[in-house]
Amino acid sequence: MAIFWNIFLKTSAIFISIVLILFLSASLINYLDKDKKEDFLHISGDANSTNIIAIIELNGAIINNINQFSEFINPFIISPNLVEQYLDDLKKISPKVIIFSINSPGGTVSASKNLYEIITNFKINNNTKIIFHSNEILASGAYWASTSADKIYASYGAVIGSIGVKGPDW
Repeated sequence: MAIFWNIFLKTSAIFISIVLILFLSASLINYLDKDKKEDFLHISGDANSTNIIAIIELNGAIINNINQFSEFINPFIISPNLVEQYLDDLKKISPKVIIFSINSPGGTVSASKNLYEIITNFKINNNTKIIFHSNEILASGAYWASTSADKIYASYGAVIGSIGVKGPDW
């Protein structure tokens, strides 16, 4: 029995060590990545051109208050306030088109409404064309937010539209 406990404790220690290393690495990457949110990456074309296309990738559920979730879950949450910060940063470079690449099953009603209004107001106030694209899921509140765009595109096989929202049956 002593051999069993010896092997069990060593195996548990190795497993806990690996999990701790992964946790610390993810925390460090997340901390260092927060400083780079205002930077823009030039992908291709003439860097001096005024015909700029910006791409914002959004993945996860649409939720207003991301502070209630842990740092590991935050990359999978779409915060309307964070999207508004991205759009404010994009005002510096005045893009002609913004493409939102979104994969989301939706979210809360208030957060989806906020996201819709933020994008609509940006589009109107900055005379910018907005395009939504989805590779996988664009449903419920995410679909509602995407109706603020000028065009919506989806890859073959993507799930688009409502996923069965039903109100009370009185």
